[in-house]
Amino acid sequence: MSSPVIDEFMGRYLKEYDFYREASRLCAQRCEIELEQSGIRAIVTHRAKRPDRLRDKVTARSNKGPYNSVEALYGDLVDLAGVRIALYFPGNIDEVERLLSAAFDLEQKKCFPDEAGPPSYEKRFSGYAARHYRVRLQQSGLGDLAVRYADARIEIQVASVLIHAWAEVEHDLVYKPMSGTLSQDEYAILDELNGLVLTGEIALERLQRAGELRLQRAEASFSNHYELANYIYGRVAETG
Repeated sequence: MSSPVIDEFMGRYLKEYDFYREASRLCAQRCEIELEQSGIRAIVTHRAKRPDRLRDKVTARSNKGPYNSVEALYGDLVDLAGVRIALYFPGNIDEVERLLSAAFDLEQKKCFPDEAGPPSYEKRFSGYAARHYRVRLQQSGLGDLAVRYADARIEIQVASVLIHAWAEVEHDLVYKPMSGTLSQDEYAILDELNGLVLTGEIALERLQRAGELRLQRAEASFSNHYELANYIYGRVAETG
């Protein structure tokens, strides 16, 4: 059930939707530049929280404890503007963290599964593995017309492409089932898929190491600018 506070909040958010969408776009653009210059392969996407999904989220949260003000809602919601970095190679995650720390004003970091809540079903595998960063755009990197977007709090989610895909499937099936509650067999299959994804990440790490070894050979040539940037960045890191 809705409330006057939620209705007022949603009315404000609808007016500010374009602001959050542009803030997320600027953040994603900066992420893409930093990643490309460092030779890190990734898929970067961005979005502002969809109003219908946002209303569902705040309504569900208010059932556990009602919000007393619109400001309390804004303080509780950290992902009105969001960016997702899906890494080809999970071994790049520490380097991505260093890039984000330099490119943005970093306010908070959460690591999963360490900081995840209790699982919604019995699992053998670790589940969602990612790092979430709450950042703001640096004013020095914005023009006069865009400086207002430095006020936006943005959540950047970093994980492998495999984990992002599995997390989307698990979230939609567990929390938004088409009909009824999932069976124990369905939960077990999701857990099994998680194990396969973790195995896939090991294979991606091996693939990354194999590529690095190939580039270290004197006779190797660079097939694209990502390989060249990755090689140069690695050599600078070794000598720095």
